[in-house]
Amino acid sequence: MKRSFPPPAREALGVLVGALFCSAACAPNNNVKPGAPELIEFTIVQAGPTATTVTPTTPECVSPIMTGDACLPMGSMAGADGGTDAPPDGLCRNAPAMNWCTCVADATDASVGAWNCAEFTNVMAVIAVFDRLLDTTPLDPGDAAGLDSVVTTMASIPPDITLLADYSSTGAANGLIFNLFGPAFFGNFRANGPSLFAAPQPEFQSGATITISLDATKVRAKDGTTQFTGAGLLQGGTLVFKMAPFAASVIPPDAPTTEMPDPPIAAAAHITATANGAPVAIDVSSADGTTMSVAPTSGAWPAGATIVVTVDATTENLIAQPIAAAATATFTAR
Repeated sequence: MKRSFPPPAREALGVLVGALFCSAACAPNNNVKPGAPELIEFTIVQAGPTATTVTPTTPECVSPIMTGDACLPMGSMAGADGGTDAPPDGLCRNAPAMNWCTCVADATDASVGAWNCAEFTNVMAVIAVFDRLLDTTPLDPGDAAGLDSVVTTMASIPPDITLLADYSSTGAANGLIFNLFGPAFFGNFRANGPSLFAAPQPEFQSGATITISLDATKVRAKDGTTQFTGAGLLQGGTLVFKMAPFAASVIPPDAPTTEMPDPPIAAAAHITATANGAPVAIDVSSADGTTMSVAPTSGAWPAGATIVVTVDATTENLIAQPIAAAATATFTAR
């Protein structure tokens, strides 16, 4: 079975007077359990990489819920015996917004936190993980780069796109090194079992509600007949999330990274810089296709000059969606 296919395009990129990185790894598993394969994880992978993983135990949010609302990352304790009267908050489905919220602990006090219900950006892939091996017959792409009918997508706004899916038997629920360290250390979000990795071609629609679905007639047990099952929010093999509008931010030196339009070569034509109002020749590069590094062609910004870096309002993403607005940052060169 052919596994490799071109890496997915990113929905956005960053313009930074700096740089970024990323990596992945995996571990094999040949266990074959009888019965229906169970969908145990559905993961949304963003550039970084970072992941939002839905499991059968992921709950619905208590509505209404908004970014900034208080949450309890460690739960709450009651009684002299230390009993827990409320479990820790983690990820929950914000059904009214058709999106997801995560409880983020406070940097100075891990017992308190705030909900983050931000829409998604830079979604590189979605990954469906199962508890046992699948029938490879409908999942073999032959000489093609991947299959576009196993994991499908619908969006609330055009244009239509496809997902190229790749099946791997990698991963084991009882694995050691890679299952212990893989997701956090290596960025391998396929480590917990056999999986389908689906990448958007070329990217998900900005500002859209995205619905991902598994074709049950093709995702089945090794017996070639029994279709997969799922529990809780994974029942039916459907995942819904909301993409943020296409936007950009320009980040001056020594500031945290943010993300902006893609691809690097096309976006470079829409990035300009001035020093004290005069145009400056710049070199634009990217380490990962999501963050642009802007540097003066001469090697240094004019000392003490006021530098303005701009992404213009005519920038488009890979599916010709226009950027929400021009973005500019100003800083003083050292």
